[in-house]
Amino acid sequence: MTPSTPTAGGPALKIPLHIPAVSVPEICHDDQHMAFWQVRGSTLFRHAGRSTVLHEGEVLWLPVETPHALEVRPDSVVFPYWFPIDHTATVLREPTVVRILEREQDMFLALYQSRSTIIQPGANIQRQVLSILERGASMPEDLPLPTTPTAAAVAAALLLNPGDERRAVDWALEVHTSCRSLERAFVAETGLTFREWRLRCRMHLAAKLLRSDASVTSVAFRVGYQHPNSFARTFRGFYGVSPTSFAAEPAGPETVLGSSGTTVGVPVT
Repeated sequence: MTPSTPTAGGPALKIPLHIPAVSVPEICHDDQHMAFWQVRGSTLFRHAGRSTVLHEGEVLWLPVETPHALEVRPDSVVFPYWFPIDHTATVLREPTVVRILEREQDMFLALYQSRSTIIQPGANIQRQVLSILERGASMPEDLPLPTTPTAAAVAAALLLNPGDERRAVDWALEVHTSCRSLERAFVAETGLTFREWRLRCRMHLAAKLLRSDASVTSVAFRVGYQHPNSFARTFRGFYGVSPTSFAAEPAGPETVLGSSGTTVGVPVT
């Protein structure tokens, strides 16, 4: 909002706000990824021998150990975010620019709020922000999708954030249907119960994250498990190998046996 100053005998004069330009010399973090959300104006980034101009509504992801310097242009605002590697599992391994939707900006504000104030939402905001930034990079190609609008909406939300802990009954309330109707739609249209479908969705993402050099603990938290041991047991039951052994295998297209006894493709980039 532009402030107004009253003048003698005349209307108030509008005085524009002034935000000076800011330059930040090169820095390199060896223990955390970085993301920058351009809230207003633009910023010039120089990173790993490249230059990127970040515009309003865009987010720049910089993986750990990426040297970067920035020039925030006049009347511009950019929010930095830190993602410690010990607690962050992601498939983003290269500098990436993502344009976020207007409705997604609230999630970035919520993450900033949760880290900068005493207001702590009871949901994993970082996990949801990472899902937005990855935007489809971790969607399994062979996971059947329901077609009923309510079930399809739930499936789309879980594809974006497989770690969401809400139960089928919670999702049914969210999409204004009964739990029984939601469950029946998943079984009829995917051949899987809601729990089986969500498990397969989680395990696909976990496989990708493990192949992206993320720690087992960070992967467990990302896909909705509070304890790494619980995740490890589930992963072994689904893929037949431990998360550690899976991560150590050479990357490449693979086919392994899932917990349902059917052949499940593991998407690996």
